[in-house]
Amino acid sequence: MKLYSQIAAFLLALSFVLSVPAQKAVDVEKNLREHVQYLASDQLEGRRTGEPGATAAAGYVANFFAKTKLKPGFGNAKAKPNFLQPFPYISGVALGPDNLLRIIPADPARENKMETGINWMPLGYSPNADIPPSDVVFAGYGISSAELKYDDYAGLDVRNKVVVVFDGTPDAGNPHSQFGRYNTHIKANIAKEKGARALMIIASDNDFKSDRLSRLAYDRTLGETAVPVIGIMRSHGAELLGARDVNELAEIEKWIAMKKDAPASIQIRLANPPKATAQLKINLEKKQTEAYNVIGIREGRDPVLKNEAIIIGAHYDHLGRGGQGSLAVNSSDIHHGADDNASGTAAVLELARLFAKEKNNKRTIIFMAFGGEEEGLLGSKHYVNNPVWPLDKTVAMINLDMVGRLKDRKLNVGGIGTAEEWRGLVTRANQTLLEVATYAVASNTSTTPAVARQPGPERFALQLNEDGFGPSDHSSFYSKQIPVLFFFTGTHEDYHKPSDTFEKLDYLGLLGITDFVSSIVAGIDQNPRKPTYSAAKSSGVMGGRTGFSVSLGTVPSYADSTDGLVLDGVRDGSPPAKTRVKAGDKIVKLAGKDVRNVMDYTYILGEMKAGQEYEIVVLRGSERLTL
Repeated sequence: MKLYSQIAAFLLALSFVLSVPAQKAVDVEKNLREHVQYLASDQLEGRRTGEPGATAAAGYVANFFAKTKLKPGFGNAKAKPNFLQPFPYISGVALGPDNLLRIIPADPARENKMETGINWMPLGYSPNADIPPSDVVFAGYGISSAELKYDDYAGLDVRNKVVVVFDGTPDAGNPHSQFGRYNTHIKANIAKEKGARALMIIASDNDFKSDRLSRLAYDRTLGETAVPVIGIMRSHGAELLGARDVNELAEIEKWIAMKKDAPASIQIRLANPPKATAQLKINLEKKQTEAYNVIGIREGRDPVLKNEAIIIGAHYDHLGRGGQGSLAVNSSDIHHGADDNASGTAAVLELARLFAKEKNNKRTIIFMAFGGEEEGLLGSKHYVNNPVWPLDKTVAMINLDMVGRLKDRKLNVGGIGTAEEWRGLVTRANQTLLEVATYAVASNTSTTPAVARQPGPERFALQLNEDGFGPSDHSSFYSKQIPVLFFFTGTHEDYHKPSDTFEKLDYLGLLGITDFVSSIVAGIDQNPRKPTYSAAKSSGVMGGRTGFSVSLGTVPSYADSTDGLVLDGVRDGSPPAKTRVKAGDKIVKLAGKDVRNVMDYTYILGEMKAGQEYEIVVLRGSERLTL
């Protein structure tokens, strides 16, 4: 009795009781460490989609799937079976020929030579354009909001003109800024509404080469701006506003931000800026490369159930050396992504190895490592539109994303409401059983030990969430009405920073989560009845990218687009659902305004009011519907 108690106490000291034998647990934990250590190493340089590090990570996963004798999941008529499912990816933009900016002052003799990358640069997400010489008009920070009672365009006529504005917002540096949503894309939308031809932004840094506007950065999730946008160095901004130098420009910027009466000298300059015209031509070329999902299949052994599949997945990509998506401002250090999401990828690899070794699965299990998650769920969206297994025969999708920082045994499980059976299954799998020695007196008066099982402590303090949508790859599957479960240990101070490193993970916790997921998958697999899909309750406004006072109940696609916004999903019971808007529809107009991409959509959404009725125009195939 004492021996069993000691063993139980030892296991509890490791924070929970595992259902796997001790030596097997040691092996799994060791493997998890090795996977994360490689995936989060400097060698892979942050695994940014489209870059060599991400391709190397995909190769690592593919080689591991081959080693564990999984069947390659991708193949077509032109190629032999392969673990890599390619999908197209725009990795960035490059300057094409003939980019031009010419600022012509009232006195042509004072015209400056404008050199691309030296004193001006088109923004990487600007549309290409050829703008004839047009008058230049200054509009403060380029913000206009009736709700905030703030309007930099008050009294200005900017139709068919080039608008010049300061970068940033009037209360830059305020973490609770009321202007938080007014980024470059929103400013471009406002300029378009006012009738401007283009937007010229004055850099914040006196050294243009050090300013963000000088970098040809590209974020495919945002789409193109509504009008052409360029950045110019501060000295040229000073000339356009009639300031003597960048120091006086800084004074002008300060008084405009304060929205108070400026000194007479500044008021005079702002009231009588030098007349100038601007001519510009923007020619950017998109760089396209292939990215990959990695797919391995473990066929089921039941002659009937093997035709149904369970998907276990995680994304392997991260943020490379920072840039878009990074929370380490201006950092170009390697963003290691140990928790996000080397941890989930490592768990998928070990689950693949364990199920392949046991050879006991009745249903087919498909193991996936997705690319492009950080860029807008690109890999998982591509898969659900190009599945290797029929979606109507896919009974569940299990997603692991950031499962390496277990704290206080708290584990978030999303998607509980997407199948009627989930809550019971997850709760049962969370209950541990302890083996306790008992003694019975035999007829010959000797004692013989016996072992009984009784409920032990719960593995985790579960935080259950019903919603099937969310900012990770399971959302793509739920949009196709596939039951999902999403495992997540929460964000932390190293999230999307270079400091998300290998040694900070809780590998014992990751081991426990891997075992927990294994138990849940086994429960799904061994039940002859497939999970019953259910429309889940919303957990609130989805996405986490921008805060809004209203929600439409739609799930927008973050894919690159210039001709409308495709909807990945529409929540049951939402206003769009009641007016027959469907997943797959392309919004081209909302509330009377054109929609070309997700940033147009978010701009319009930010202007909409709760309780009001709006018109929406969608394309459904060749049909144009006004709803």
